Amino acid sequence: MDHTEFAVSPFIVATETDGGLVLLCVVPGKRPTDAQLLRNRQYFVYDACYCQLYHLPHPGPQHEINGFSLAIMREPNKGTGTGNLRPHGQAEFGHFVVAAQAHLFWGKKSPQLCIYHSATKTWSKKPVVIDSSPQKHSTTKTFTIGGPKGTVAWVDLWRNIIFCDVLAGRPTLSCLNLPPPLRPRPNVGAGNPRSHRNIAVLGNTIKYVEMLPHPDRSSSTPPSHRWEVAAWSIQKANRSWPEDWHTEGNLDSTHIKVDSGTTAATLPTLSTLHVGLPTLSLQNDAIFHFLAKIDYRQSEHTAWVLAVDMQTKTITQAAEFRAERTLGLAWGFDASSISAYLQTAPGTQQIPKRPGVPLLKSPSKKHTGDVDAMVA
Repeated sequence: MDHTEFAVSPFIVATETDGGLVLLCVVPGKRPTDAQLLRNRQYFVYDACYCQLYHLPHPGPQHEINGFSLAIMREPNKGTGTGNLRPHGQAEFGHFVVAAQAHLFWGKKSPQLCIYHSATKTWSKKPVVIDSSPQKHSTTKTFTIGGPKGTVAWVDLWRNIIFCDVLAGRPTLSCLNLPPPLRPRPNVGAGNPRSHRNIAVLGNTIKYVEMLPHPDRSSSTPPSHRWEVAAWSIQKANRSWPEDWHTEGNLDSTHIKVDSGTTAATLPTLSTLHVGLPTLSLQNDAIFHFLAKIDYRQSEHTAWVLAVDMQTKTITQAAEFRAERTLGLAWGFDASSISAYLQTAPGTQQIPKRPGVPLLKSPSKKHTGDVDAMVA
């Protein structure tokens, strides 16, 4: 299909934690509003281990889903509880599972999951048991933990994490509160939390990061933009008690140095930039990535992705980023392990992958607005 046949830019919905599977959404049509309706969305799965693309049958009105809760994982080996792996970590078979909350999930007496099994190529519903229900939860991010029960984590970046063993006979939900905020917010739930918060699973650890901006209220020219960032971690096996969160480190932006041997040395002064979108590296525990813009309210200026080493308090890398395809500081890029599986197409130039650099996914202005509309 020609790109003009899409109502919005095709986009990544979810990736497998180990990086081999990507769930994509495509919306054919001429109007951006076409993306607001589930019946117009087509889902594809790309398996990078086998270089194959699968078109999923449409969920249909009987399987209306919450798009922010979509997760994808390999089908576990029924004999061992895990997928058989090749020497390079690739599964020996291509079966996978896609799972999501039903569109009407919270507040229902009998909430249900919508699950797609590639082995049967069918969608089905499964009831869940709410063991510890949070007072409030609105899923803004999803990641997979996997294992024999196919554990999925639905994250409300303002409040808590809901864990669900989607492959269990009758899945039970459990809740884990996030660490206390750096500063209490009177309007919790307002705005997009991805501007200042993020979470990811790295090996046996769940890591969470929060930024706290300190806007300059003075009339200084140019204004100074100071911010703090704090990181916590918790073991996947000990995810029942909020007290198990462990502080990983804290950093004040005024203490950050610039490595003179990198392109970051040519950046504008850090204190003059608007910084957000904290993103944990999936390759280096000490590296965090940030989106830096001259003005977060505008999109015509150049922006940068900054790699900051929390241990040495140094900007180690900076990559120029075309900000005209972003709005604010909540969109622009995300981290994924998919690049470890991709092969260079014949006749193209190989671009070296620098350790810890995130995968850039730049939604257009039109696409960003449509995501908000679909969630609503």
